[in-house]
Amino acid sequence: MKGNAMKTLKAIYMESEKENYIDASLYPRYRVKAGLRNDNGTGVKVGLTKICDVVGYQYIHGKKINVDGKLIYRGYSVQDLINDPNFAQLGNYERIAFLLIYGKLPNAEELSLFTQELLKKRNLCNIDPKYQTTSILNGVQIEVLKLYGQDPNPDSDTLEERMLKGLSILAQIPLITFSFFTGQQICEYPLPNKSLAENILVMARGSNIYTHQEARVMDTLLVLHADHGGGNNSTFANVVISSTGTDIYSCISAAIGSLKGPRHGGASTKVYQQMKEILKVTQHSRDPELMKNIAYQLLNKDFFDKSGLIYGIGHAIYTISDPRCQCIKAECKKLAKEKGQLDTFYTLEAFENAAIDVMKKEKGVTACANVDFYSGFAYSMLGISESLFTPLFCISRTAGWIAHHLENRQSNRKLIRPANVYVGSLKKLEDDNHENDHSI
Repeated sequence: MKGNAMKTLKAIYMESEKENYIDASLYPRYRVKAGLRNDNGTGVKVGLTKICDVVGYQYIHGKKINVDGKLIYRGYSVQDLINDPNFAQLGNYERIAFLLIYGKLPNAEELSLFTQELLKKRNLCNIDPKYQTTSILNGVQIEVLKLYGQDPNPDSDTLEERMLKGLSILAQIPLITFSFFTGQQICEYPLPNKSLAENILVMARGSNIYTHQEARVMDTLLVLHADHGGGNNSTFANVVISSTGTDIYSCISAAIGSLKGPRHGGASTKVYQQMKEILKVTQHSRDPELMKNIAYQLLNKDFFDKSGLIYGIGHAIYTISDPRCQCIKAECKKLAKEKGQLDTFYTLEAFENAAIDVMKKEKGVTACANVDFYSGFAYSMLGISESLFTPLFCISRTAGWIAHHLENRQSNRKLIRPANVYVGSLKKLEDDNHENDHSI
């Protein structure tokens, strides 16, 4: 009986499908910005922030001018930060997390205190790594929400208390992630006197043997994914929920749910899968014509997943260059030399150049390789499982989520409450003659 009822309700819903469809032509008619995007593809301005800026174009006399991409953390260019001599050692992610949350670069004592707090042993006795789920991030979401129940004062709204709760979340998400990855409770970091990047490598690979360049690549990936402005989907979701005044656990869990979506956090996995198919076809050839042919096939839905997309090429903001891609590409080349995989690196570089050229000719757009283009290759050289690509993104981005959450609670006292335009019909009860009478 229950099965028949569900079947009938499904049939009713499918028959009513047109009642839920919004014609795309209605958006410009009602001057509604679909996806909070302007007609030229730029994002609608929805807030102010001092934390991070993403630059890929400028407006000069009303005309959009493409410029070299910049990612700014608290006023500092991410490229300058990574190339600074002070960042030659490991532990750069900890510096960047401190910078994003506190608004300044830490001195040696501050960095030591911050790192000690992140890497100290945690009480994770309530974690359930055997929870049945196909997604590590789904498990992480649940465990972050459970932290609310373990907090003696979870709804306290002072900024300093929210900050301390945020640090606790930042410290525990890696342990929770690898508890689900391994199926065993991990309550402490294996290398408490080392960097987070080194600890992640050890937990991901089950071995404490690694080279400095391997740890450097992991550290760089964490830095580059730490934040990307207030407009990226997961951070915006976090800020929207923060504006209600709810607890930080709910806000971070919502951000994780957003990042879990394949259109946001899963791009590096798609790029890596595409890369493997390209390498099968090219056999490490760098022939420009062969590469262009593959790019055309991807656009024409005749290769890989037939989506019409070239994964890893193009970005909503960056046009001429993505600074994150440039940084990780440089580190990948060093690691590829160490690993004897320079042939693969140069093949990817050849496809990158060909794809950019094809996008210009076919789409008329200036596109660049984005951070995901080399990230999957980097993870593969590190021996990282594909199932960890997006969770590692989550671990890194938590610092940015905490910073934006605190900024919103301090500076934005208005509930974020936009509006929709109703485009349905107006009806009277007597108009409904129940002509579709389904018996259950």
